[in-house]
Amino acid sequence: MFTTHQQLKKYKFEPYKPCPCESGKNYKFCCYTKGKEKNIDTTKYNSKRLYFESHKHFKDTDFKMCLGFDKEECDYGFIEAHSLQNNGVLNQIATDNHVYYLDMNFDERTTLPKLEFKLKGKNQASTFYGFCKHHDEKYFSKIEDVDYQNTEEQNFWFAFRAHCFEAHRKHRLKKSYAQLFKKYPFATRDLQILGMYKNNELNLKDVDIEYRRFKNVYESKNFDAIESFVKVLPFKVGFTATTAVAVNVDLNGNKTIDIYDYDEKLFVPSVYISIIPKDDSTLIIVSRFKEDSCYEGFMKALKSNTDDNLLFSYLSFCLAEFSENIYFSPQLIDSISEAEKNIISTAFMGIISPTPELRMKNMLSTFRLNLFNYTI
Repeated sequence: MFTTHQQLKKYKFEPYKPCPCESGKNYKFCCYTKGKEKNIDTTKYNSKRLYFESHKHFKDTDFKMCLGFDKEECDYGFIEAHSLQNNGVLNQIATDNHVYYLDMNFDERTTLPKLEFKLKGKNQASTFYGFCKHHDEKYFSKIEDVDYQNTEEQNFWFAFRAHCFEAHRKHRLKKSYAQLFKKYPFATRDLQILGMYKNNELNLKDVDIEYRRFKNVYESKNFDAIESFVKVLPFKVGFTATTAVAVNVDLNGNKTIDIYDYDEKLFVPSVYISIIPKDDSTLIIVSRFKEDSCYEGFMKALKSNTDDNLLFSYLSFCLAEFSENIYFSPQLIDSISEAEKNIISTAFMGIISPTPELRMKNMLSTFRLNLFNYTI
């Protein structure tokens, strides 16, 4: 997210706490000291360049874990689990077994990051090392091997899978920051990088709380603890997405929760969104924990809405503003204009924009975006 200089100034690594590069040393005797050494031209590595470098480290860093609830059953054979079903959802939009995703590149001329459409094999798309083989098959067969019937249990598993993808991404992001700091110790004093690191730390606290709530529901079989909005569209969209996001406004523009509050005592819950194209229709599932009163109005607004265009624009905003786990049909992307591609790519830069100027430009694209207009 973009925060003001004044907001970021109060966030600093404490000298006698473990160094964020995970060396095992205290910060004062590790990256703080190394960052003072003039062994690199730091003028070439401003916040914008460091942001791009952090993204490269994320792509090169992986993190293997199993998010299964029953650890005694875990076989520890980590696999590349799919956050989106490979032979189901991804098949629906793939061309020659490939889909498009948005990848970040660095424009040397403008010294700004940008998103570009790139092809990826569907077998590699949406994968993450978040489960062992046993738990991946045990849990998600209920939504992959059985027709969707809008049961509370099925909606629970869709929400949990969205949570797990984002939780794994945040754990992996912490590892990638550690690698960035090892390579560029002076980055530990860059306010923009520091703000992103601190934000991820707060996100990790929140996803740990949410994981425990999912576990409690699973163990008690109290699947009605989660409320869902479900809508089936009579057409097939040219994209698919699943994500867990914290949103600050509902469909009607009313406030839900302050997602920009850095108070460590504040728990910021997520809502869970899945967009699933089928043969000639599209399934929308949006869920929340009923105990999250901040999203009570959010869910009521979805259920009472009668304006599909408003719904489509709002969901497009949520995906572009807060999510990265989205894949597009090559049939669709290869058929639209460069101007339309640019609206999509700039909209998805949204909240991760490293400057207020770029943030404003990308927000304007977000407001113009309606992903549900793109059908195949």
